[in-house]
Amino acid sequence: MKKLFIYIFSILSFFLLFSTKVLAKSSDFVIDSNTDITYTTGETFVSVITKYTRTVANNDYFYPATGEKVFNIPDLPSSTEEEITAERKYKLDSLKVTNSLGGTVKYTTEEQAQGSGIYIKVPNYKQTTSSSPYSIQIAYNTHDFVTKVANYITLQAPALPKDVIFEQTDTTTNTQTTFNYGLNILVDDKIAPLAKVYPSQFTQATKNGKTTYSFAQENRIGNSPYMEFGTSVTYKFALTYTTPKTDTLVPESLTNVFKSLSTNIFEISLPREFDETDQKVYFTNVSPTPSNIYKDDEGNIIASFEVPANTIGTITLEGYIVTNQDAYNTTPINVNIDWSKYKETISKASYLKNYLSATKYWQSNDANIKGEAEKLMADKATVLDIIKADYAYIGEKLTYDDNKANSENERIGAKAALEGGASVCMEYADLMIALLRAQGIPARAALGYANITETQEAQVRHQWVQVWIPDYGWYSVDPTLESNNMRLGQSIDRVLWEVFNGDTLSNIKVFSADNIDVLTTDGYNLNIYGVSDTDIDFTKLQTYTDLVPEKGYESTEDIPSSSKYGFGQWLNTFLKTTTIGKAVIITGPVIILVLVVSVIVAVTKNTVRRMKRKKLNSTTIQG
Repeated sequence: MKKLFIYIFSILSFFLLFSTKVLAKSSDFVIDSNTDITYTTGETFVSVITKYTRTVANNDYFYPATGEKVFNIPDLPSSTEEEITAERKYKLDSLKVTNSLGGTVKYTTEEQAQGSGIYIKVPNYKQTTSSSPYSIQIAYNTHDFVTKVANYITLQAPALPKDVIFEQTDTTTNTQTTFNYGLNILVDDKIAPLAKVYPSQFTQATKNGKTTYSFAQENRIGNSPYMEFGTSVTYKFALTYTTPKTDTLVPESLTNVFKSLSTNIFEISLPREFDETDQKVYFTNVSPTPSNIYKDDEGNIIASFEVPANTIGTITLEGYIVTNQDAYNTTPINVNIDWSKYKETISKASYLKNYLSATKYWQSNDANIKGEAEKLMADKATVLDIIKADYAYIGEKLTYDDNKANSENERIGAKAALEGGASVCMEYADLMIALLRAQGIPARAALGYANITETQEAQVRHQWVQVWIPDYGWYSVDPTLESNNMRLGQSIDRVLWEVFNGDTLSNIKVFSADNIDVLTTDGYNLNIYGVSDTDIDFTKLQTYTDLVPEKGYESTEDIPSSSKYGFGQWLNTFLKTTTIGKAVIITGPVIILVLVVSVIVAVTKNTVRRMKRKKLNSTTIQG
């Protein structure tokens, strides 16, 4: 899963373009670059307008009508070459450059290398004096700053570079220039409620059906403003698992009569429910009907499916997943607990010890990891302070490797990642779990899907972290999404599928009488995409308990754990998926038939013998 990149506009050519022939005594200049990003509900793009104004504050100076002003329209860094090419065309097709009176201004464009954006070069079309400011407006549309998933909208805006200059003094002329960078994000009154905003310092004003959110330039240095509108998202999912043919001996004609003669039993995770985002799951189609469902030790819901072993089969799961988050200004549950109090609480909870131990990939007892963990804890007053310190450290220490993400993506674990190994979301999460456990903070792995859009396309699993917080539960942390806007707590831009407390990150299993050396994910395909829930009647959809109505489960709490799987289910699996079991199935009816015939023969013989004895006795009496 790719990192969340921060948009940073290149601030170019803000130098003083005045003639050296001007006989100047003293002067001040003000250069304003104010950007409005406007979103209209229902659209998939935003309109960007940057108004550049150059003002001469002292009438002893002026800018001549020479030279040019260069603007940069950036590329979205995480896009492919084809996506960047298409988006550049979209931007240029909508591009307009105008002066202060709204008149068209001539300009030239210069496309840079992929990722560096487009330069828009505008000649200085007029002389600038204290009584006549110079103004240029650049306007274009782009999909880069908005993500729309049904009614859930995320908007981003450019950060300012960390080396941005707000004041500059020309040592040759002893003149001073002030630079101002304003930013407004505008939305209409049809948009969903505001849920998140970063940076937290902003002003808000509503007028004529539009709300303007303004961010001060000081708060944008290295910080890309980010906003979420919407407190609920509905995702539609469609999972198909094409199961392989593993039995080449038993003909299909025979299994049409006796299905159990050639059967594989697959176990796969269903998407789970989750308290933090009140995640709920509904099913519209499950085929074949599961033979059973149960919970594993982490509360994941596992379903068993019986499919033919002597032909290719298909397991299908379709339905909806609904996630929720609090609206902005809702008082959240306090997770910023005093560190001493936190440690004391954790030490009394014996069930949390399993989330503190070292594993093959979470080497929390490694000397290097323990050393870094201790440094990150130093002088921290709360558990949230430690979590944030770990998050920032991982973002600085690891570099996301796109080549690894697009390859076989072999897991290397926390230790190797810390030592410079190629890293993707798996390594980011593994390193954070190892650091947290070394610090005495219970943590586990979360697996699911993120960056979900409205497009139906196959998804790649994403891994993040969950931390145990008393009186809250499992608190989500995603260190892969590097930015100052840390992804902590509720996140409805993703779906949680399953969680793990060990080295295995898959619940897919197969029980088979055939030799299956390696079980792969070949044939496993999952689409998840956002949809409007306006026309969905959730009361008519199935839940977990409806998948096995014969079990009589009334709620998710009734679904048994794996330890209570039951002798009946074990016997069913044994008979259908082991060589001995299949032999019993094949020979069992014959044995039963022989026994039945033997009993009938024995009974018949006994009856005949009794009848003869009775006849003999009767003859004797008559004589």
